[in-house]
Amino acid sequence: DHAKKLNVTADIRHSKSVKLINGKQVKVRTVFSLTEEYLNQNMTPHQVSQITGCPENGIRKLAEEIAKNKETTLFACGMGPNQFFNADLKDRAIFMVAALTRNVGFPGGNVGSYAGNYRAALIGGEPMYAAEDPFNLQLEKGGKASVKKYSHYESLHYFNYGDRPLRLGEKLFTGDSHLPTPTKAMWLNNSNSVIGNIKWHYDVVNNTLPKLEFIAYSDWWWTGSCEYADLVFACESWAEFKHPDMCGSCTNPFVQIFPRTPLTRIFDTRSDIEIIAGVAKTLGKVTNDSRMTDMWKFVFSGETDEYLQRIINASATLKGYTIKDLEEKAKQGIPALMNNRTYPRSSSYEQAKSEEPWHTKSGRLEFYRHEADFIASGENMVIYREPVDSTPYEPNVIVSRKHEALRAKQPKDYGLKRNDVSVESRQVRNVVMTTDELMKSKHPLKLKNYAHVYHTPKYRHGAHSTPVDTDATAIWFGPFGDVYRHDKRMPSVVEGYVDINPLDAKALGVEDGDYVYIDADPEDRPFRGFKAGSEEYKVARLMLRARYYPGTPRGITRTWHNMYGATFGSVKGQETRPDGLAKNPETNYQSMYRFGSHQSATRAWLRPTQMTESLVHKTMFGQGIEKGFAADIHCPTGAPREAFVKITKAEVGGMNEVGKWRPASLGFRPTYENKAMKEYLKGRFMKKKG
Repeated sequence: DHAKKLNVTADIRHSKSVKLINGKQVKVRTVFSLTEEYLNQNMTPHQVSQITGCPENGIRKLAEEIAKNKETTLFACGMGPNQFFNADLKDRAIFMVAALTRNVGFPGGNVGSYAGNYRAALIGGEPMYAAEDPFNLQLEKGGKASVKKYSHYESLHYFNYGDRPLRLGEKLFTGDSHLPTPTKAMWLNNSNSVIGNIKWHYDVVNNTLPKLEFIAYSDWWWTGSCEYADLVFACESWAEFKHPDMCGSCTNPFVQIFPRTPLTRIFDTRSDIEIIAGVAKTLGKVTNDSRMTDMWKFVFSGETDEYLQRIINASATLKGYTIKDLEEKAKQGIPALMNNRTYPRSSSYEQAKSEEPWHTKSGRLEFYRHEADFIASGENMVIYREPVDSTPYEPNVIVSRKHEALRAKQPKDYGLKRNDVSVESRQVRNVVMTTDELMKSKHPLKLKNYAHVYHTPKYRHGAHSTPVDTDATAIWFGPFGDVYRHDKRMPSVVEGYVDINPLDAKALGVEDGDYVYIDADPEDRPFRGFKAGSEEYKVARLMLRARYYPGTPRGITRTWHNMYGATFGSVKGQETRPDGLAKNPETNYQSMYRFGSHQSATRAWLRPTQMTESLVHKTMFGQGIEKGFAADIHCPTGAPREAFVKITKAEVGGMNEVGKWRPASLGFRPTYENKAMKEYLKGRFMKKKG
């Protein structure tokens, strides 16, 4: 619209040479022309169909539908697609399609995402509590706190990467502001069982935790994290809160209030904040420093809402609210809207209306990255790369014909060999292939009977890593639930399983319900330096049931993320308890696996372009922009969906290791259907009267 007013017509395909002031001739091209060339050369419907397996006509139809529906196409991106090594390239591509079709920033025409985590940036006043100056405490109610930040965040993904940065060949790829420090002690709370369900779990347990001097854990459920802690604090559940709390979510428009409850605590627990305050008070006595107690003054006086009100007063999204009123309404089930610009939440609204700039260096959406880090990685343009592990083809390859804007540094530039496709090296391996070359390539493990991509998404009826081990919840985790545990090999009333296409399973000699081993890259999984036959390896190697699942494409397998994994204690319980339960006899921790877990196949990955010092991005709070590390904004994200595995039969699924698993032998399972089951599937168990 602005261009029309100025009577300007943009040449979006511009490509010419211009003379600089110094007389030098340089070629100038628009980002559109560079991108158009890349897409026309490498991403035709036929080529995309080759790479993805999606039908060409479906690809065309989807593109036509998006283009036809300007301002009304919603790109709903779940959390799952974000859990791959190159996930940010997927987001850049989605935004490019959305921008080209006028579907950014409009209600119903936008790029939206779902993530179940809290979003600290929504509540801008949080530093009034979390970063209050400990040397200038505000001890008066209603007073304004002084903010001075002394803490420094680090991405947890360095911790499960062995507490180390990404250093390969002759280069350190982790930027200065991203560098992790060696962990000496760890105290975690409200953290989704960080140790118990961490990616590359068994590497963390066997190679990283031994280097720590102390581990404390606060939880209201005995998770796998508690199994490895030196000290466990029992904290209350949400239903037992004696101190109010609040949070905000990525996608919904409400401030979430946790009111105090009159319910009595079931056990002798304390709230998270009481535990921290209590430890601080005790340390204050040991060090003779009263500030450690003063820091938590309003916790000890039962007035925690004072801290919440300070946060509210400094938060634009909560302006005008009082915690007293919010808590009273929450008790009655009355929700409270945040003061966001749109309802329902619609990101990029101000930018689409040209009211506010984007939080970029140019103030616009940027589809070309000029930073040297991105050019070196071959990601200055919106391109396609293969997954770093979850692919039958050569991993992490950049798919492209020769393109003048793509000048990725090659392995030799970092002191690495081009044929080095080891797990570590491929994180920075910017090898370029055409689509045809990619189709002829193979994952380096293909010749060793590794043939399946292994995904570990979250189960819809489990709450991440929290109480999924109760019998009433666990029993619904698929077809292997049995409250009587007729087969005493079962670790619990249910057990972990892998969904596999029946044709793939039969090719492996695996029947529905059989036990199988799943092995990922032996270079470093289930952990670095493992020794076959050792106790550590026995605990870590994944064994689980195979479930025939026709809806799973060939070559793809899946295990749900939520189940509790095997620990040294659970394996001991399975081998020593009369009932054979995989329950730690010392802690009562209950595993849902006989051996290993879904994290046996995962590892930590560090992506170079998520660790730069050059990318301009928004600050966590407020409307500022900055460079370098920022938690949840510019930092490693990990890749828990990345694994390429070998599946081998371990035990037959029938009772007492005899014959087939009973539902299969009775003819109630896919490919085993008896006559009655076939009639049922055809809908013939019901007949229309008359």
